[in-house]
Amino acid sequence: MSIKYIQKLASILDMLENINQDLDLVGYNETEKKIFYTIVNNIHNNKKCNITDVIQVSGFSRSTVYKAIKEFENQGLVSLIQSDEDRREVFLDLGIA
Repeated sequence: MSIKYIQKLASILDMLENINQDLDLVGYNETEKKIFYTIVNNIHNNKKCNITDVIQVSGFSRSTVYKAIKEFENQGLVSLIQSDEDRREVFLDLGIA
């Protein structure tokens, strides 16, 4: 590997660590971080995100995703919003400003 490639990779990892600190994600494991980033990405790309989207995109089990979302909700990182059209569907929204 070239020195430039290693420097770029190190820079990206530093940025990711800063993001984790800024969002207060430092205490979360890598699975939980991936689930959170999946939520953010779905909201950004699709303007909405439901739990099924997170399960499908992240590749984690339903129970793993639910557990992480519950923790995010308890910490105020996400909020759950029940759909007006289908009461069985729940959307996720970011609880951070």
